Amino acid sequence: MSRLEKVKHFFGIEKLTKYTHDFFDASNIRSSLYVASVVVVLELWMICSTLFFQFVGDLNRSDKWLFTHLLCYSVLLISALVLLIYSILHLKKIVKNQNVWWTIRFVFAVISIAFGIYISYLDYLKGEQFITLMTMTIIVFCFTVWRPIYSIIFLTTSYGVFFYLCNSAIPASYATKVNLSIVLIIILLSAINSYRQKLSEAKKDEQLEQAHDILLKLSISDEVTGIANMNYFRGQSFELINKNGIDIHQYIYLYFDIENFKMLNQKYGFWEGNSFLKKFADLLNQTFEKSLTAHFSNDNFVVLTKDERIKEKVLDICKKLSEYQYDIKLGIKVGAYKPENKEVLPLVACDHARYACNSIKKHYNITYCLYDETMSLRFQKKQYIINNFDSAIKNEYIQVYYQPFVNSQTGKICGMEALARWNDPQFGFLSPVDFIETLEEYYQIHRLDMYIVEKVCQHIESARARGRKIIPVSLNFSRLDFDSLNLAEEVENCLKKYNIDKSDIHIEITESTLSEDDIKLQEELKSFRAHGYALWLDDFGSGYSGLNVLKEYDFDLLKIDMKFLSNFEGNERARQILKNVINLAKDIGMQTLTEGVETQEAYDFLRENGCEKLQGYLFSKPISREELEAKLDAGTFVIE
Repeated sequence: MSRLEKVKHFFGIEKLTKYTHDFFDASNIRSSLYVASVVVVLELWMICSTLFFQFVGDLNRSDKWLFTHLLCYSVLLISALVLLIYSILHLKKIVKNQNVWWTIRFVFAVISIAFGIYISYLDYLKGEQFITLMTMTIIVFCFTVWRPIYSIIFLTTSYGVFFYLCNSAIPASYATKVNLSIVLIIILLSAINSYRQKLSEAKKDEQLEQAHDILLKLSISDEVTGIANMNYFRGQSFELINKNGIDIHQYIYLYFDIENFKMLNQKYGFWEGNSFLKKFADLLNQTFEKSLTAHFSNDNFVVLTKDERIKEKVLDICKKLSEYQYDIKLGIKVGAYKPENKEVLPLVACDHARYACNSIKKHYNITYCLYDETMSLRFQKKQYIINNFDSAIKNEYIQVYYQPFVNSQTGKICGMEALARWNDPQFGFLSPVDFIETLEEYYQIHRLDMYIVEKVCQHIESARARGRKIIPVSLNFSRLDFDSLNLAEEVENCLKKYNIDKSDIHIEITESTLSEDDIKLQEELKSFRAHGYALWLDDFGSGYSGLNVLKEYDFDLLKIDMKFLSNFEGNERARQILKNVINLAKDIGMQTLTEGVETQEAYDFLRENGCEKLQGYLFSKPISREELEAKLDAGTFVIE
């Protein structure tokens, strides 16, 4: 703090915050209420007692004295009454003009001091003490708070005027001078100390208020975007929807998903990514004025607004996004949901809107989608899957089905793929696409996959105990399994539990799950390899990174995607591609297995061109263990 700032601080002329100003005003209004009340009572008592003793008692003062004193009492009484009334009105927030109140307080202070000087001057002339001046200055400067500069000016001026008047009339004694100086200093110090204490209280309160505001903001707003978080959105939207007189059918929930935001983060960094999210949040607030807007998660936002020109507003947002100066093309997908009644909870409504948004993610030319009855049925099925997944495992509604694959040269079974089938008591067989996608979406797929591993191990153990020949089984794993589990360790523990030979288990990894920079997945595959498992690359050709995958990862077998056999007959290009893929695999030391073989022509072609293993409905559809063993016993299937 500089010397000038110290001087300003001492005299109380430093700049104060609005909160401190308001704190001082509120404190002074309350104090003025008490001070004015006391003065009103005292002056009323003084007027009444003076009149009583003058006319009933033995006071016998002159008319001039009586008039002068009653006038003084009355002026002070009126000023106190005005201050009292205005303070009450101010506290009740009926009036709010601070300047008027400050003027009234200033006038009251001047009248009080003038009253104290006059009455004490008269007392001094009679040889009495200056008690009234002392009382009035204490009331004015100690019970209400003034900046030190004002206290110094008022008090020194007041006591200076009083001393001048007294000394002019009767020269003051040394004791009177000392007493007057001591009283002035004590009252001045008390006034300054009162200011300092109140200033300290104000600053502490302001700090607490700021901390409260920060905590409140953190509890209701999103740290990155500054708009509402989902907790606040949920509460506010619930209140809005349930207000009396609100027509629920006029409102709509919107779910926004920003396309290519991850690419923006990767290219420009997280700071720029967060800056973009803030801009996008501001854009939503500008577009949907007087609506509830919240940051849902990552690059997703939700809005509750009136159902007015929604598509037009969405197109306007798309247009403004295209004006952003990025090398990456940014876009949005928007899902919408119109609540049917007030019983629909905000989070459920947002989930419906999100479902509608996700349904158009793979449709390049569609930006906006309204949740409809068809989606509702699909959504209900998803909810049914999640709600009944545990009981399906417990009651073994989920079973392992096996689809054999054969040696292309002998036609005999050389292995089989384990597949999950859900035979539900209410819906019958659920589509694997439905329940697998749902379990992946809700991060429960690892439980299904490990359940299949355990069941396969139990089946192999059972077959071995009954003296059956063991057929090797290939197991499929989701990409999410590698994030949710130490997969290699979990599979190893399961095989040890049932004493299963590793040569009887093959690990299948879908091509689309692989990437060059996925360190965790690479480490898990190395762990599988170190434990002695065979690794198969599934659905080769279904993704975009096929050749890079072959370069970066070490696999024992290449499973060629069934799409290569689509419209196989008469498609010479498909034949040439298949032939080259088979030859490429041989050149890098990998065996091949082709999926989706359904015709004899495809079988003959693949066998002649060196594909070692074949799988498809030409040989068998996926079947239960009981059906598999029945066909083996009947000689329909022959194990190699």
